[in-house]
Amino acid sequence: MEDFDISGLLPEYDSFIDGLDMFIRICVIVGPLILLGLGLYYLLAAPKEANHSAGYRFRYGMAKARSWRFMQFIAGLVYSVVGLLMAIVMIILCVTLHQLSLMDMAVEAVRLILWQAGIILVATLGINITVVVFFDSEGNRRKDFKTLK
Repeated sequence: MEDFDISGLLPEYDSFIDGLDMFIRICVIVGPLILLGLGLYYLLAAPKEANHSAGYRFRYGMAKARSWRFMQFIAGLVYSVVGLLMAIVMIILCVTLHQLSLMDMAVEAVRLILWQAGIILVATLGINITVVVFFDSEGNRRKDFKTLK
């Protein structure tokens, strides 16, 4: 036991910093990738009928099958496009994060994640407003938009 050195159990400082650097980059990119995945799910594999467990759920779009399918399509389209655009932008910004110190990188990552949350909130509000414009609370198409298919 005399030759045992406890410092040998601790990770190397450089590898620890590199691990934090990679963790911060992953945290910045994971949100847009999840949004892109949700959008593709809503477009390609959403349930055909309204339910309370899967799919994009909003009161105005859950009453009838037609409003449900419309809502899934709009949510899938918006989330896919926004998720793809955000993923591209975040990947580009992650490349520039490498030039910053670790603390500045963490602060910038938090700022980017807050921007992502704001963009997702605006996209979600846009989806909900679109569904309200086209459908009433019972899932019937509004009279002004009956000619649209």
